[in-house]
Parts: sequence; C-alpha cells; structure tokens
Amino acid sequence: MKLGNKVTLSALAAVLAVTSLGGGALGDKGFAGKVGWLQTANAEEPPIGEPPVIELPGTEPPIVEPPETEPPVVEPPETEPPIVVPPETEPPVVEPPETEPPEAESPEAELPEIESPIVVQPYDDQAEWARLLASGILDRVNELFEALAAGDPSDFQDVLNLRSEIASLGESDYEPLIAPIWSKIAGKLSEGVDGEAAKANLLKWVKAIASARYDPELSEFKAIRRDPEFIAMIRLIETAGGGVNVTLQDTAEFLLGDGGARKGIEGTLVDLTSGLSTMELAQLLASQEKLTEVLIQATDIVVRDTDNYKVSQLLNNLGITSGDIGNVVRGLQRKLQKDEPAVRALLIAYIRTVAEANVQISEDGREHRYSLAVHGTEIPSFLLRWDKLSGDPEANVTPEGVVTIPGDVESASAVIQASLVNPLNGATKTIFKLQITLTAKQAEGEQFPIEAFIARMSPIRDALLAGDPSDVRAVRHLRDELAGLDAASNLKLIDPVWRRIAPRLPADIDQAALRQRLFEAVRAAGAIHYDPQASELQTVLSDSNYRAAMLTIGEAAGIKRLTMDDYLIFWFGDGEGRGGVEGEIRNIISGMKPSELARLLGSSNRQETVRNQAIAAVLSRTEAYPLSAALTGLGVRSDDIGSAIASFRSKLRYDELAAVAWTAATILAEAVPTVDVAPNGRQHQYGLTFLGVEIPPSILKWTKVSGSKDVNVSASGKVTIPKKIAEATAVIQAVWTNSSIRSGKVLFRQEVTLVNGDYVRKVDDIVKEMKEKLGDIDRRLKGAEGDEEKVQLLLETIQLNKDTVNEIRAAEAPKREKDKAIGETQKLTLKMTTRIVQSLLDL
Repeated sequence: MKLGNKVTLSALAAVLAVTSLGGGALGDKGFAGKVGWLQTANAEEPPIGEPPVIELPGTEPPIVEPPETEPPVVEPPETEPPIVVPPETEPPVVEPPETEPPEAESPEAELPEIESPIVVQPYDDQAEWARLLASGILDRVNELFEALAAGDPSDFQDVLNLRSEIASLGESDYEPLIAPIWSKIAGKLSEGVDGEAAKANLLKWVKAIASARYDPELSEFKAIRRDPEFIAMIRLIETAGGGVNVTLQDTAEFLLGDGGARKGIEGTLVDLTSGLSTMELAQLLASQEKLTEVLIQATDIVVRDTDNYKVSQLLNNLGITSGDIGNVVRGLQRKLQKDEPAVRALLIAYIRTVAEANVQISEDGREHRYSLAVHGTEIPSFLLRWDKLSGDPEANVTPEGVVTIPGDVESASAVIQASLVNPLNGATKTIFKLQITLTAKQAEGEQFPIEAFIARMSPIRDALLAGDPSDVRAVRHLRDELAGLDAASNLKLIDPVWRRIAPRLPADIDQAALRQRLFEAVRAAGAIHYDPQASELQTVLSDSNYRAAMLTIGEAAGIKRLTMDDYLIFWFGDGEGRGGVEGEIRNIISGMKPSELARLLGSSNRQETVRNQAIAAVLSRTEAYPLSAALTGLGVRSDDIGSAIASFRSKLRYDELAAVAWTAATILAEAVPTVDVAPNGRQHQYGLTFLGVEIPPSILKWTKVSGSKDVNVSASGKVTIPKKIAEATAVIQAVWTNSSIRSGKVLFRQEVTLVNGDYVRKVDDIVKEMKEKLGDIDRRLKGAEGDEEKVQLLLETIQLNKDTVNEIRAAEAPKREKDKAIGETQKLTLKMTTRIVQSLLDL
C-alpha cells in the first residue's frame, strides 16, 4: 500500500529528475565505464584535431590556481566552477591548436588516459517524454494530485505547507540526512575523484528536487534531469556501483513494478497490506510510524532482490541497505514539522484512487449493502460513513452503507459517497463516490410457481382419471371447446371488461389488436384450470402476444410491466401468502356450515355467487395483486369479471359437466374421513369432511366396492362384521347422490379393516398358527449353513411347542378337544426336532 506517500512521492520525484541512466537520450552505452564529472549539456563540437582535455575531479587545473585555503575543486561562490566550461566561451583549459596543452599535475597518482572528451549528447526531450509516459510514473503522480485537488481544500493546503517547508531546507540540512548513504558511496569512488565536489552536487540535486514545484507537465523536474552536473554526478555513482547501467525503465520497475513478475516497491506494499486484517489496516491508517515501517519493509524486500532489479544491484554494489534508506526517511521526518498533516492528506488522496466498493445485493434487488476495500482488505465499517449526495428521493442511504428503495418503487438512482471518519474527533474526509441504480428484480410481477401449481393439481388429476370415464371426457371436451372459440366471432365475450378498459387507453393504442390479444390470453388461461400441463403453462406465460396485451393494459393503468404471471397469480395464487381467487374460494368454503356446503355443492348459482365473492375480495387487494391494481385503475369491477365468465360459460356445452367432474375429483383427492369405532371393533361409523367442513350424510351414499363377504356397509356409512369373525377387510366408498347430474360421483374410496375385540380364538386356529410357524422354521433349516444356526432353530421349536400348549390349555374348549390338539402339537414338534437333530448329525 503506497501509504507512505510522502516518502514515496520523493522517490517518484527523484525518478523524474534522473534521466535515462545509461543509453537513450542522455548518453551512450559505454558511459558508465567513464569517469565523468565535467559535462555540459549541448556542448559545442571541439575543432577537428586536438580534442579539448577534460580534467578529472581531484586534480589541479593547469591554468586556474585555486587559493591555498580552498579545496582544488571547490570554487568560491561568486565565480564559475573551474570545471564547468560555459558553452559561449573558450574553455580555459584548451590551448590553441598550434601549442601543446599543459600537462596536469598530480602529486598523488598518475592520471588515467582519456581517449576522448565526455560530452553530453543533445537532449531528446520528445524521446524522454515518451519514456516517461510509458513508465506510468507521470500518470500516477498526476492521478494522485488530481485526487488531492478533488478533496478537502485544507488537505491540499497541508501538502503545500509541507512542500514549502521542504523547499526551505538548505543543503546543510540535507547533509546529515544523506550521511548514511553518502558514506557508502564515498567509499566506492574511484581514486582521484573529488568526493567533496561530488557530495556537494548530490546535495544540490536533493535540494533541487525538494524545491521543485509541481505542475502537470513536471517542467521543473525536466530541467533538473537536463542539468549536466547532475547527470555527471549520477554517472559517477553508477561507476562507483560497479558500472551498473540503470535506465529510467529500471527505476520505474524498482518503484512501480513492470505489471508482471516484478512488483516493485508499490506492488510489494500491496502484497503486504492485502494480507492485513481490518483492524490491522485501521491501525496502519492511523499511524505514520507504522506506515513508514511497512514502506521500509517493502523497500527491503525489493532491495534484496538483485536478480530482478538493476537499481537493487546498484544499491547492493554500493553497500546501501534498506536500513540506510530508512534512516534517511526517519531523519527527514524528525526534521519536518508539517509532515503528518500532509502525509495524512496524501494518504486520503491515495485511498481515493485505489478504494474499491464491494456490494451485496438482496434477492429482490431492493437493497444494496456497500463496503470499501483497499487492495483486497476491507476498511473497518466504524471508520466509514456513507451519505447520499444526490439522486431520486426514493433511494435511502444509511450511514452504514445500506441503500434501499421502497416496495412500491421499481427503480431509483443516487450518487453515494463514503467518508473516512476520525474516531477521535469525528472529522470526515471523502474517499469514494459512486453513481448507483437499484432495480427491483421482480418489479414487473412475481413469477408464477408452475411446479408448485402442478404439484397441487396432480392429485386432483389422478382422482379424475381414476373416476368415471365420462368425467374425463367432459373435461377434455371443455378444453377442446375453449380452444375452438375463434376471436373473430367471440370477441364480445370479454366486452363486460373491455368496455371499462377501452376508454382509458392511450389514443395511439391499436384497440382492435389489443382486444383480440386480450381475448386470446383469457381463453388460453381459462383452460389451465382443467388438467393443466407444465408445458402448457410455460407456453401461456411466455407468449409474446399475451405478454404484450398485459403490458399495454398495465401501462394504461400506471402499472409497469404487468405480465401473464400476474394474471395467473390473480386466479390461482403464488403458492405462498396469496391464494388468488381459487384460494379465496377455499377460504369461504372452510367457513361454511355443513348445510351451507350441501347447498353449495348442489347449486351452480350458489357456486357462481361464491366465485364472484372471491373475485371481489382479490380485486380489492390492489397492494398484493398487480392485476387487481391495474383492473381497479381502469374501472373494472368484480361484477364485470363475473359477467365475462358467464358469457364464456353460455357458449360452452360441456362447462357444467366438466365443473361437476372437476369438483368431484377435487373432493375425492382432498376429502378427509371421520370414523367412530365401537369398543369391540366390530362396527365403524364413517363420515366425510372437505376443507374441514362435514359433508352432510344426506348427500352421501356409502357402499362396499370389494373385499370380505363378512364386511357389511350401510348407505349411512356404518361398516360391521359378525361376532364370530376375528377380522375382515373391504374397500368402501361414498358417492354423491343429491341430484341427477351429480349422482354416482365418487367422493371417497378407501380400504378398511375391522378387528373383532371380543373374538376368542379356537383350538384349531391355535394349531393352524403353529403349523405356519413350523413351516417357516423348516424353510430356515434348509438354508442354515452352520451348527449354531441349527441349534437356534431347535430352541425356537421347543419354545413354540411350549407356548402353543399353554395357549391351548387357556382356550375355551372341551377338555377332550384340548387334549387332542396338544397331542397333535407334540407330534409336530417331535417331527421338527428330529429333523433338526438329524441335520446336526449329518456331515
């Protein structure tokens, strides 16, 4: 995390101040191997002949004698440095072509031979700028400053104050700061190099960078990069570092990485901070010391990687460690007074550039929960506050980042922002803004539950198929009739509803086309009530013409995206809290008395009344049913819907027959029997309920369908068996009897068993039961594989004989009959035990 940005920016600025170190626009490939201090930007070509001699640092110039008290390479402040030759004047060290140049005196060592003058190549600003753009440094710095300028003006002023404080530092202030690093560099300088002069230029370079003012083009940094003295100083350091040639790209990779395996200091910081917990991140954000520690830790990792970074190679060759860099950083921090507010401001600006929002969206799309993360680590919620800057009034934003829209709103947009909160004083700094839109996923209507509906209808369908074949035919004929109603001649069937809708439609609506589509949708949905299939339901729901009709009607009523799902939910419910018209009919029936249920089942008119009552109830719930809201908005009443249904029924020959068949199948599938069992079990009195209401016995007739001849079933539902029978089983049923059209319709069918509690077992029955058990033992003997199993069978046989004899003795029978039965059991037992023993003896 680049959270030590006060430090990192200085490093970035240094990169911008240094040109391509080795090759490119500022020198040839072999420059790192040449000791060069006296260089002039855009120096004029010397005459063809004797080249000018460039004196090395550390030697006395042959012409200009320095004062005895001054170091030979340090010029008085008022004069030009003797080692720098202005481009407009004759260099003092260059003799006329006719004479030999004087030899330089060196009391300590013989100077190395210099084959040619070191001349700075003309500065290719366009090429250098292209390299700068490619490195991404300029974009990164500009992005950071743009984020800073977009925030609190006081933050920007804090950074300006720090820049002014840094600019006010003199070279003498920097000298102790760079001492840990310079001591390493000085020890590596070539013999004869004027270390004091090099150090002085390094201090000038640092001072120049610190004093440079920021602008989007980084103009002053460009000027620093062109300065020949600074260029020569960098070359000198490269030479001291073993000739490692460091380019601008190498330096950019050291700081920012290459987007691949080389992560640089920035990428390493990201890795270090991405593994932090939310609390560790909070502590890091609150402590400049911790920021510095993490920055130096990342720097140490990169500095040690000499295989991938040339800058690391150079530092390693010079003996400079991350500890040395850390000492410089901490020394600068101790010297500055205005760094903490500025670092905090830059930190806020940096977070503004990298913060990413995470959002959890509710299933219905009406709620978004936002959080922020920096490099994958979530910022603790107690450090954030969310607000709405602008947007639709329906979008509500809580300080915790929860954005919601009401249930009656389909969509709303807003601009939200997140601010960092100082937990000590409550001060906030904006770090994130986002334009969002919440859209309810089911704003156009609920999904009709096809599977649940089919599951609910399947038992009724099975009951229909198991019943009277004429009922099945009636339902199929009705479906065929509905499908055969052509729109051209039957549009008037929907007129009771259409007359309400048509006047409220927009003028540009093709009413004839809409009327036909509405008729076709009503006709298709009407058949769903009888024997629905999943594929048929899906076809109705997805038909483009039906959907277009619903959409148009909904828009005319101010309801957006009304669908066929809404239409079916109106009639059949959603399988959960809304039952639709069908569910409302059930609710009405469940509250009836038995006599009222009897009259309802026997009267088509009463059934129509209940249906219209249910339609009125659902139509009034405009908040729960989109179709109710649309129809009510268009002036449609429950009577209008009832009239349209009556119009359809009048055209259908099989409507009443199919309705009776479907009602009978529904009761058959859902009726629950009641039974009153006599104490001795020989008599059961049956009744029947539907939706919790008793079906009056007067409209039911009970009969036996099949089973034991000993079972007797009366028409009133009384089922009995004789006293002499121990138990008997039969299938009984109840049929509908109150009118000719409904006569014989089976409403209930079930197998029942009656057990005579007064029955006393006969001796013969006891013996018979023993024989059955011995037969089972014999079968097990044949399959037995070991002696242990056979011994177990022997013991069971002996115990069976004992139990049987005891039961015979307890039976109510003459003694002679009992003795005979006991004798028979003993013979049977002896026979079985003999077989078992023989099996044990056989090998």
